Amino acid sequence: MKIAILGVTGHLGKNIQYLFAREKTDQLYLFSRYRNAQNMQLLTYDKFHELDYDVIINCIGISDPAKIESEGNSILKLTGDIDSMILEYMQKNTNTKLINFSSGAVYGEEFDSPVKDSTLPKNLQEDNTVSSYAIAKIKSEMRHREQDKLNIIDLRLFSFFSRFMDLNSRFLISEIIRSIEENKTLVTNESDFFRDYIHPKDLFSFLKKCIEKNTINDAFDLYSKKPIAKFELLDSLQDKYDLQYEIKPNSGFSSPTGFKKNYFSQSKKAEVLDYKPKYSSLDTISEELPYFFEE
Repeated sequence: MKIAILGVTGHLGKNIQYLFAREKTDQLYLFSRYRNAQNMQLLTYDKFHELDYDVIINCIGISDPAKIESEGNSILKLTGDIDSMILEYMQKNTNTKLINFSSGAVYGEEFDSPVKDSTLPKNLQEDNTVSSYAIAKIKSEMRHREQDKLNIIDLRLFSFFSRFMDLNSRFLISEIIRSIEENKTLVTNESDFFRDYIHPKDLFSFLKKCIEKNTINDAFDLYSKKPIAKFELLDSLQDKYDLQYEIKPNSGFSSPTGFKKNYFSQSKKAEVLDYKPKYSSLDTISEELPYFFEE
């Protein structure tokens, strides 16, 4: 198949390009704002309309809390401009399928309880308290559902971890890795919370199931076999990597999209496409983390 991957130099895009390239069965068109980065031959977006694709995979987006905070409302423009470019192409090429990576942020910023099948994305007319990042994702999904004759799948990603993660990003897991590498004590607050780290292989497996589905316009939550609590993760890495951590009240950084106690989904809607994750969040961390400590 002819597959366009947009945002290929980001964390998610690197994984998808890597896994497709390993199979050596599809023709990949790799798009980025950066030319020939990461030892890849890349196309810039001014070339997007010149080529033919069976599938477009949109990985463009900002997930790092620090960048979300610094970018502000420009996230809305970036998401809207890319959406317009893709939808314009698809209206002329109606057999092309779009798989767009969305976010659990569409449900808002309060996650006292996990997302359930009955949980609906935020209605922007009724709730204007969500961040620019969440608004961008919500509006993107709304545009996609309006184009109900086009083949579009939005995949809502909550948490993701792999060997391609940028350790300069402001996530707990990147801070943990830096603490292990530098033999420093990790300082964290007393609050426990749950995250759901999808394994790259589970994500790729579901991605291929989405590609195989003929006619569809819908959104699905992604999930691992089992989420993990912060202190369960810290204790596991303390045993395996001698991670040292210290609990200090009110320490750590705040997120521009709010504190999320249970940031994962219990919706199993993806089972209609035969999604059955094989890896738990702890499996994901255990399998991908060693790549950061290889010489």
